[in-house]
Amino acid sequence: MKPDAHLNKARRIEGSVKKLDPDRDWEMIIEGVYGAALHYIAHIAEAKVGKHHETHKGLPSFLDQNNLPGLAGAFRALELLRQSRWYGGKENGETSGRALAILERIKREGRL
Repeated sequence: MKPDAHLNKARRIEGSVKKLDPDRDWEMIIEGVYGAALHYIAHIAEAKVGKHHETHKGLPSFLDQNNLPGLAGAFRALELLRQSRWYGGKENGETSGRALAILERIKREGRL
């Protein structure tokens, strides 16, 4: 996928996420934010270092190795939130806000 296609997909996913109810649909918000984040990060990495990592596995290490520690930290925070809520069963609407805040952090890192 070309960098602009990643950006367009990220924006489409984010637009869909924003239509969801934060209290009722928190699981889908987290998953949508995660998907959008992957595409935003791919776009940002392409713009900054001319390449991106194809999967989420190993993504924080790739970002660290390519001098993108802010993105690496934000993605680690999102992964932790996703795992603790999705797999840990700790549910509440606050999770939606935290996920969206991390997505904004990722976008700021890329100046999007």
